[in-house]
Amino acid sequence: MSAEAPLLSPSFLAKLATLTMRSRRRGAGIRKGERRSIRRGQSQEFADHRAYVPGDDLRHLDWHLYARLDSLFVKLFEEKEDRTVQIFVDASASMEGDKLHAARQVGAALAYVALGNQDRVCVADFAEGLKRVRPPVRNRSSIHGILRHLVEVAPEGESDLVRALKAYPRRQGSGIGILLTDFLYPGGYEEALKRLLHLRMELYAFHVISPAELRPDLDGDILLVDMEDGTEVPMTVDDDVLDRYERTVRQYAKGIEDTCQKLGIHYTLLQADVDIEQFVMGALRRQGLLL
Repeated sequence: MSAEAPLLSPSFLAKLATLTMRSRRRGAGIRKGERRSIRRGQSQEFADHRAYVPGDDLRHLDWHLYARLDSLFVKLFEEKEDRTVQIFVDASASMEGDKLHAARQVGAALAYVALGNQDRVCVADFAEGLKRVRPPVRNRSSIHGILRHLVEVAPEGESDLVRALKAYPRRQGSGIGILLTDFLYPGGYEEALKRLLHLRMELYAFHVISPAELRPDLDGDILLVDMEDGTEVPMTVDDDVLDRYERTVRQYAKGIEDTCQKLGIHYTLLQADVDIEQFVMGALRRQGLLL
């Protein structure tokens, strides 16, 4: 298990192995698997009745109902199909450092849970466009390749999720989408979130923020340099400036949260210095993503 050591400790993996990922809505997958589907099939879990029509399998007639109503009805059963968990990792320059490490850890933890429950998992990283896509895999042994993908994410350039999604291969069926990003998109974030909805997934957006972004430890005359486009801004920093800055950052985060809520996307603020094990086992379980 040495491949997991940089991201997930063995003790953490043992805890993750007891969890499952919850889907708040049912969808239609593309093959039989472990999840309930909106389709009706012939599994062993009863779902409903419908009136008999010639050609129906006589083995599914409900004779008890016939004795009561003197009419023929066929039993319908819940069909279980697979689910795909798609993980999108922001690999722009502004994610470098503690933010990317936190995103990698959360992505790895959720992938491990999903694989352990026979979901299919795919991972993609993006910056100015789509960078790399790891096709869907199944079974917990596949975690090694996913971890390698996450570890090899190299932050560079600006972030353009809209452009990345235009190149992203469309998956059949439905599932869960996990977005790990700092939402520092030069072109704005609302269009990107709306385009994610076109993938027909239940979406969870993790807004990754570094403590230094909330309130940087700065004072006096400084020169700010944009990590993504190199723009330089000279300024003088004091407590009043820091207070205004912090309010602006929190307002920006609140705007993202409000937009996600309006679009039906689950929003979670992920501070990069958080204890990931406590975050996953505590916050994500309280929110209902993990059970």
